[in-house]
Amino acid sequence: MTETGSSEIAVFVFSGTGNTLKCAEYLCKELNSVGAKASLYKVESGREDFSEVIAATSVAVICYPVHGFNAPYNIVDFVKKWNRSDADSSKSVYFLKTSGEPLKLNDNSSNALRKRLVKKGYRCLGEYHYVMPYNMIFRHSDEMAAKMWNTAKERIKIAAQEIAALKPRRKRTPVSAFLMSGICKIERFGMRLSGKFYKVDTAKCIRCEQCVSACPVHNVSVKGGKFKFGNHCIGCMRCSFNCPQNAIKIGLLNFMKVNGRYDFSADSKKAKIGKYCRKAYARYFYGDADKTQEIKDQKFKKKKEKNK
Repeated sequence: MTETGSSEIAVFVFSGTGNTLKCAEYLCKELNSVGAKASLYKVESGREDFSEVIAATSVAVICYPVHGFNAPYNIVDFVKKWNRSDADSSKSVYFLKTSGEPLKLNDNSSNALRKRLVKKGYRCLGEYHYVMPYNMIFRHSDEMAAKMWNTAKERIKIAAQEIAALKPRRKRTPVSAFLMSGICKIERFGMRLSGKFYKVDTAKCIRCEQCVSACPVHNVSVKGGKFKFGNHCIGCMRCSFNCPQNAIKIGLLNFMKVNGRYDFSADSKKAKIGKYCRKAYARYFYGDADKTQEIKDQKFKKKKEKNK
């Protein structure tokens, strides 16, 4: 029997294009497999009222994708709505986050959430960070996406055991992460501004209006037969990533656009670590002891192919 006993663990998740949702769903599955009763609740705009769920649970896991080294503003809005916890029966909170790169610069992304929850009487016991493929900046290979997902699943199994046992997970946040998250808060304003310049290529568009119905903050609408993008874009890329015709241009950031789902069933053994954040990816996948050898193996392979 786990320490959480029969009380329910509430897993709240916001996911732009599905990566964080995959991790949250797998966490629920693993929590239930170790005897904890876990239920998943989807956060979209951040204005949803989950007060009854929060009041009825002793443990919560807040899951989100990292946006510019911070939590998305809808998740911050979501946490603002939480009622104060009874100090005599403080409730526990964990964070689960995903990003496209395993840099320590992401380590401070939950700080704004943590501060608000601690002031309200909640115990924030730690966070888990999993690397999943980008939905903007550049497209990872399907093989790398599969490797990321397989690695996340193995680590989520361990996380489920720790969360069920209410095990604290502490780590020191580097100063660089504090600085980066502080500087990059400007992204929230930047995305709202950039989002106004999104456009739909009418020559490609099939009028399915998936972008309208899927937007978590209702920033996309159709008026007079024309698509309109408002001024509260969250930068989740759900509209452009999932467009079946690749018909959405994301303004000034269009050169970083990624469109179309990844094949997570690809052969992860064929995944190759590129030059981008090479050491960080090697450390994430193989650990400090093996990262150097992995890089050496790739360099040797390239040199051997070049000399053929």
